[in-house]
Amino acid sequence: MDKVLMEFTDKVSSAVYKRTFVKLILSKRVLNDQDLNKIVVKYVELKGEDNLQFVYKYDRQDVTKNFSMADGIKQLQSIIGNNFLENYLYTTKEDLQLKYNNKHEPKLFKQKPTFTVAADGSHDEAKKRMLTTKNNVYLKSLGITDQKGEIIPSMNAKYKQVEKFVEIIDSLSANIKDSSPVKIADMGCGKGYLTFAAYDYLTNNLELTVDMKGIETQENLVKFCNNIAQKAQFGGLEFIQSNINDYKADKLDMLIALHACDTATDDAIYLGIQSEAKVIVVSPCCHKQIRQQMKITESNVLEPALKYGIVMERMAEIITDSLRALILNKNGYKTKLFEFIEPEYTSKNLILTAEKGDTPSAEEQAKIQSQIDAIKNKFGIKYHYLEKLIENPEDQSWRILNAQCAKSE
Repeated sequence: MDKVLMEFTDKVSSAVYKRTFVKLILSKRVLNDQDLNKIVVKYVELKGEDNLQFVYKYDRQDVTKNFSMADGIKQLQSIIGNNFLENYLYTTKEDLQLKYNNKHEPKLFKQKPTFTVAADGSHDEAKKRMLTTKNNVYLKSLGITDQKGEIIPSMNAKYKQVEKFVEIIDSLSANIKDSSPVKIADMGCGKGYLTFAAYDYLTNNLELTVDMKGIETQENLVKFCNNIAQKAQFGGLEFIQSNINDYKADKLDMLIALHACDTATDDAIYLGIQSEAKVIVVSPCCHKQIRQQMKITESNVLEPALKYGIVMERMAEIITDSLRALILNKNGYKTKLFEFIEPEYTSKNLILTAEKGDTPSAEEQAKIQSQIDAIKNKFGIKYHYLEKLIENPEDQSWRILNAQCAKSE
């Protein structure tokens, strides 16, 4: 067995037995004779026995199989490196990606953990939650829990999103723990589902002193959220009526912008960069600015595929967010792009996180810029909105009118 492959499989086995395992995703299948797209592996406990659950995701259906720990490990050892080109292991210690190139040569990439809490996997008992639901004022006021503190079934998907988001905040918290108070701005916060949860977790679980602002354009939502914050006795949380590009912040430890529509995400990222935020977390939901510029010529090898509208739309999303990540890299941030929750809970499930690092050298910045320019040239893109903000924020002539996604929830 190849040394790189052996290291990865050993990491999988170790994580499973040490209970640091969160999940494993095997994707980009080599063989095309079946419609199997990927396999997702998670830990489950069934009738008191430890198991590995394999969810085989086909084009038209999902097939679930449960294996004992030993049999599951054997199954993985027979699959990893043979049938899938991209393999992602999430543990509470680190994230690992085993990726094969066109010559089927493996390379292992390591990153900080996305999740710091291992899944308990229990199907027989209530799962542990990162937030306390009993006597929780804001969850009840937002209609997520009932009088007994139980999750209302129709709000289960919303709660899943909230809890997964808190896991991400927890994984990034090491960057902000030294600040007191921790200054956070949540841009376009809507009804504040995630704002309240983040403040609750950071203050009550991590015992940090937090100064948090929720920024929202709708006056009725601002009043609604401030009323809940007072009821919950969240003294360090305040909601303010403002557009993202009108809000002024000196220095921030963390900037959040979830589901900010189109270029509003870029306004939020720019504010994070300008305020020297240690952490930026955004979840974009539409990508019109780049889509409107994209032009595919016959010389582009992707032209036959991109003649389909839906493919073009998805490519616009990929390009927009990839350019955002590269622009953040150029400005001294280490970035990650990933799905933070399964699509069945929300289609708006992409998260871009950025952690402040050292400013790249002029040579490194030039290299990143050349990558940005190459992507733009390939697809006929004249500019990315975030680039313009950074280059000349005072020039308003090219600005596109921003609007927050309508929040009907």
